[in-house]
Amino acid sequence: MTSTAQTSPDYSSWPVRSVRSRELYDRARSVVPGGVVGQGRIYDPYPLYIDRADGAHVWDVDGNRYLDFHSAFGAVLLGHNHERIRTAMETCLRERGVTFAAAHPLEAELAERIVEMVPCAEMAVFSCTGSEATLHALRLARAVTGRQKVLKFEGNYHGWNEHLNWSVHFDAENEGGPAERPVPYAESAGVAQSARENVLVVQYNDTESLTRIVEEHRDELAAVIVEPMFFNAGVVLAEPGFLEQCRALCDAVGAILIFDEVITGFRVSPGGAQQALGVVPDLVTMGKAVANGMPISVLAGRRDLLENLSPTGPTFFSGTFYGHTLSVAAAVACTQFLSETPELYDQLDALGRRLRDGLREAAAEGDAQVSVESYGSVWSMHFGASSPRTYRDISKTAKTKNAGVQRDYQRWMLERGVYIHPHYMIRGYLTAAHNADHIDHVIESSRSFFAAHRSDLS
Repeated sequence: MTSTAQTSPDYSSWPVRSVRSRELYDRARSVVPGGVVGQGRIYDPYPLYIDRADGAHVWDVDGNRYLDFHSAFGAVLLGHNHERIRTAMETCLRERGVTFAAAHPLEAELAERIVEMVPCAEMAVFSCTGSEATLHALRLARAVTGRQKVLKFEGNYHGWNEHLNWSVHFDAENEGGPAERPVPYAESAGVAQSARENVLVVQYNDTESLTRIVEEHRDELAAVIVEPMFFNAGVVLAEPGFLEQCRALCDAVGAILIFDEVITGFRVSPGGAQQALGVVPDLVTMGKAVANGMPISVLAGRRDLLENLSPTGPTFFSGTFYGHTLSVAAAVACTQFLSETPELYDQLDALGRRLRDGLREAAAEGDAQVSVESYGSVWSMHFGASSPRTYRDISKTAKTKNAGVQRDYQRWMLERGVYIHPHYMIRGYLTAAHNADHIDHVIESSRSFFAAHRSDLS
């Protein structure tokens, strides 16, 4: 690959063979908007269509094999096609079936495991996606408090629902209002504008503004919802006192504190970020890693709150595929494996530190202005002098997947057999299937990139 300092890259095709991907794209876009199901799967010039996955690797339809550091947006924790999960699903299919849409014994078993593992969990229920879980959490908070407003933080993504899909990706120079008093910015066309009046927005890690705005709306505020680790902007950690103030303010005004742990739940520790950080919310939403990639989400929390869900309470909660038998079977097997192998988290932490430190060393050798952060099995890279602490620090590139040198890096890594999914920042997830050799390959491939792009990055 040629440095962008010398010539503009040709984006008409991929740097790996991709004829079959292009053919599938042309076929799919005649029947599917943009040729993909969902925004997260599209990128220029066309998606690389993945055909299969096993362990730490994925293969595209053209036969290219890659080390996978996308891990299905972090949903795969144990590795693709993990034997324990596969066996549990095969057993379920053979002995039980696919789904009943009726009560079944695995529901209680999974709920018991979650209550045992997650600090705030006294009861738990299951839905299909993180977006559904966060919607139910907010609805429950409104029902219990009798209030309507929700406070969220810029850049935190809580799914597609009308009430929380605000101020996620936007250009802070032209949208979103002043940093000390942001205004909600709709993430999507078609979002009901009437929802705006019940959304309050604050910068992540801005404890002063958080305190002021909560106090101003203390009698109207139903809930504060927050990513306890801000992984939707890379790896941005809560500064000392920030989450503690979220907890204290909710206690003071009678609001419900919701942790969105759809990414961090079961990935950063057996009990999620709340266990790792020592701040316990009232409600938590989880998903992704709980079933190693099978579609299931969790709403858990205090018993007195969860009992307000139907059928024991007046807050509607139901869905044909809620508690889907096959997904619950996978989640039971996954949570059991995690409970039995706590050393897995030490191994993932060690790999994450090895990758972070190696990338930092390689960047320094190449005189590259690159910030690299990690927490446990999640790592991120920002092409800039310092790591972000708020969404606004990266908002200039947060609305595109095609930011110059970042795009060059993804393509460079593809040529060297490493798949990092195009996103608005470089972010990757490690799994139990990754090993030190895989990590070292990423470091050495990155080292060569920093050297080749020295003039762009210094």
